[in-house]
Amino acid sequence: MNRLPENTRVPIVVTGFEPLDILQGMGMVIKQLEEGRFEVENQYTRSVRRKGNEHAQKIITEVFEVILRKWRGVGEIPGSGLGLRLAYGDYDAECKFGLQDYTADESSECISGLILQGLKKPLECSVFGIKCTPEHPLGATMVSSEGACAAYYQYRKVDVCND
Repeated sequence: MNRLPENTRVPIVVTGFEPLDILQGMGMVIKQLEEGRFEVENQYTRSVRRKGNEHAQKIITEVFEVILRKWRGVGEIPGSGLGLRLAYGDYDAECKFGLQDYTADESSECISGLILQGLKKPLECSVFGIKCTPEHPLGATMVSSEGACAAYYQYRKVDVCND
């Protein structure tokens, strides 16, 4: 049983991407909050099954093993990554190109780790929109268009009251 919602006291609902899926999922989250429940629920039953895609899981288990992984802005998290099993070593780009010990330097000015953990907001960063932009990102949250900093950057000048 997944204890994440219970431990964090945050309801989780898996939804589809259509507007009605999202609205129904939001309703399910609100219902959990009103009832004092913190569980994982599935709104997207037409595509997502409780056991998941068992065929894909079998292949992933055969090819990959759980390993310690370093994440930009957060650091190393034991058991958070996947690495190729020894039998698939010929396909391992880290080994093939000698990148096992490669590390990417992270800017000491960037607070993306704190943003990823929900401890800070992008506008609290001293380099946001100045040294750190989507064209010249300093951290993980500005790299992807879906990252919190990139979203704040894209919509920061939008005044919803006067549109």
